[in-house]
Amino acid sequence: MSENGRGAEWANPEALEAAIGEIRETEEECPGVWYVSTCGDGEQDGTEFYVVDRDTDAIPNEAKTYGAEIPDCPQYLLYPMEYEKRVRKIIQYETLRYRMKDGVSDADMESLREIALDGMEENPKYFGELPVPVMTPYGHTARYKTLTNGVFWIQTDCLDNALAIAYPIWDDAFSEYAMKLAQGDADGFGYLFFPERAICLAVFELGRTYRAMRECPQIDAAAMMNAIYRDFPGYALKYNVIEQFGGYSPLGRAEDTQRSISTERMVRLTPDAGTDFFRF
Repeated sequence: MSENGRGAEWANPEALEAAIGEIRETEEECPGVWYVSTCGDGEQDGTEFYVVDRDTDAIPNEAKTYGAEIPDCPQYLLYPMEYEKRVRKIIQYETLRYRMKDGVSDADMESLREIALDGMEENPKYFGELPVPVMTPYGHTARYKTLTNGVFWIQTDCLDNALAIAYPIWDDAFSEYAMKLAQGDADGFGYLFFPERAICLAVFELGRTYRAMRECPQIDAAAMMNAIYRDFPGYALKYNVIEQFGGYSPLGRAEDTQRSISTERMVRLTPDAGTDFFRF
């Protein structure tokens, strides 16, 4: 086993390597917590993990329940770094929090907040869901409905309706066209807000990235697209032309690869569906 960084003291390293593969690099993040990367097998790239000693006091017991047991190596818990596993932010957060409290990290509260916000998206059972904003550009939140984690339909005390999207949900989710209709902190970790007229377009573009928005039972997709045609006909026409050529996503956000053409991705008119697309 090779070793980099601060020199981890491993119990039964052979069993650990037998379970996860030949270890290329280790870095002790805090007492009993290591970043570990493996060498791969020539056909597949190596993998990255966090390995946590069950006895460490640096990681709360609740966080330890998210780790995977390692066969023949019961002293350690494994936390894969892949986004799909949705456990990496737990260890990143708790490790940074420990290091900040212990005075051994120069990270600031903004770094911790960014990890926590990402964690609220990836693992809301541990971090809690992204919160609804109290204040909007259109007044204070008086009533709201959660469409999915981090996306809120809001009524304000100024009698306006709006859509609020928390960071990191909105990050890279919208076209340049849509971003020009939004208000909020597009350069930070705050919310984006869309006025009532632009909600249909914002919901449509969110659905391009988030399945939960496409499957949201509170949204009538046909009526939503009718509203886009009513209020943004130029957008709908340009979007559909681009989709027909299968090259780029809506009005300014380039895709890396060519796509097959599908009418399911186009903005369609459904005459009998109306334009009232919220079903509360």
